[in-house]
Amino acid sequence: MTVKAEKLNVFIDSVVGFVEIDTPYLNPNTKPVHYDYTGIITITGPLRGCVYVSTTPAMLRNLLEVINEPDTSVELMKDLVGEIANTVSGNARSEFGPEFIISPPKLITGAPDESFLPPTERTYVIPFGWKSHTGVIGIYID
Repeated sequence: MTVKAEKLNVFIDSVVGFVEIDTPYLNPNTKPVHYDYTGIITITGPLRGCVYVSTTPAMLRNLLEVINEPDTSVELMKDLVGEIANTVSGNARSEFGPEFIISPPKLITGAPDESFLPPTERTYVIPFGWKSHTGVIGIYID
């Protein structure tokens, strides 16, 4: 199943009310765009690949403060970036349908490795900003 770039706008639409979106672009998987903490959702079904959200500890701490969460531990920041990735991926099911199967988030420090982003392929990267913070949504569909 081939995915047209217009269909990937569903990922932008899921966050556009909360963050400022910069210009999306294709990036080689040999140099994944990432920040300190990354939540990765694996996609299976007719579409295969992953969606990841990566951002800074400062952004995650600020988000936790906004929701009045006093715990800003690394574990909670990783959980938060995983929940953001889960929300972004879950919203895409409205566009791709129930056969768009997503996994629970995998939480890592740094960039997704080649088991998620094959080095011979490219990822659709959506840079975003919130307040003075930055992050990215990465979409790789095989």
